[in-house]
Amino acid sequence: MPKNTSQKNNKGSKTTKNSNTKNTVKNSSSKKSQTKKVETKKTETKKVETKEVPVQKVETKVVREKEMIKKGKDNDTSLLDRLSSNVPFVASLCVIIVLLAALIYTISSKKVPKTSNGDEIVATVKGKTVTANDLYSSLKEKAGTDTLMNLIDTYIANKEVTITKENEDYVQSVVDYYKDYADYYSVDLETFLTNYVGLSGIKNEDEFYDYVLEDYKKTLAITKYISEEASEDDLKKYYEENYSDKLTVRHILIEVDSEAEDKDKADKDAYDKAVKLIKELNNTDSSNLSSKFEQLAKDNSDDTGTYANGGLFENFSKKDVYEEFYNASYELKDGEYTKEPVKTEYGYHIILKVSSTPVEEYESVKESVKTGYAENLLSSDDTLFIRKWDELRKKYKISIEDDFIKKAYENTISEATKEE
Repeated sequence: MPKNTSQKNNKGSKTTKNSNTKNTVKNSSSKKSQTKKVETKKTETKKVETKEVPVQKVETKVVREKEMIKKGKDNDTSLLDRLSSNVPFVASLCVIIVLLAALIYTISSKKVPKTSNGDEIVATVKGKTVTANDLYSSLKEKAGTDTLMNLIDTYIANKEVTITKENEDYVQSVVDYYKDYADYYSVDLETFLTNYVGLSGIKNEDEFYDYVLEDYKKTLAITKYISEEASEDDLKKYYEENYSDKLTVRHILIEVDSEAEDKDKADKDAYDKAVKLIKELNNTDSSNLSSKFEQLAKDNSDDTGTYANGGLFENFSKKDVYEEFYNASYELKDGEYTKEPVKTEYGYHIILKVSSTPVEEYESVKESVKTGYAENLLSSDDTLFIRKWDELRKKYKISIEDDFIKKAYENTISEATKEE
């Protein structure tokens, strides 16, 4: 989802500027424009736009969702960006499928004339006869390998994956997300998918739901395949690195002016302001500390996602934030605040710990650990998805008889293996 970052100016208004964040406070749910919540890690800001980029000849990056869209969570990597990054493929694939469907219908619905050597005639024009073989050869060279792999992978995914109610709800939330965007641009869903995403041939919500579901099944299938290969040591290591107590804090961010000519002075000014606020807290009676901290956050914090709510940042784990921020929060007792400013890439934080929830035991979350482990591997290696699908197809004894398609497929796998 797109995330916009706003910073308060000296008069209390907000001026938008480019900035990045990875995770946000859970009550962020706006789909039209969202403000940054806690500036702790960076991720790229994404926009709703069509991207003309090269695509691989065989594979496409289908939905590789890292997190479920739930109330109170941002979707860090939206389907929109992945769909729009494959515009040439999805557009050509839709055209190919429509043409093939028309060809099959024509052949099956009536007696098709044939040439003297037995080839079925699709069309004629003065001086030229177009046969089914001519059409197949032309379509094959344009997108035949992609289309074939899509058919095969859909079959395999349906064998490998059992869709749950949670999966269905997730797919529906993706569809709803795009419907909301279509409403935002005051167009119907078909127009939005065609003009803004580059996905043509989908006429209504039901068709789009089926498309997303089939795409999502492929991601679930390859995630399952990778997770089943993981060793117990690999899974436990991932658990130790990514699972931790969930913390709730209030915090005040004093941002360092990144555009200042004198960087050292800007850093010192931010630090000094944070120290001054800590001194105010030191002079506050313990019975009034929480309310005082909330007011200081509202008046001074540059984190526009949390300042209005007194700097509240809920239920985050160490994988969600910068290490310095998590460690400082973790070391505090409930009701304690940091006596020195905590530095992160975004500036200086003052943190008041509210509460913590102990980390889940490994065995109780093992299935989610396996999924997270696989998704992490996929997100860190652009060719892994291609290579693992090749392995999974071989598990199902794939055999490509057409020499042209076979060569194109082998070339794609070879290129992916080189980059391994």
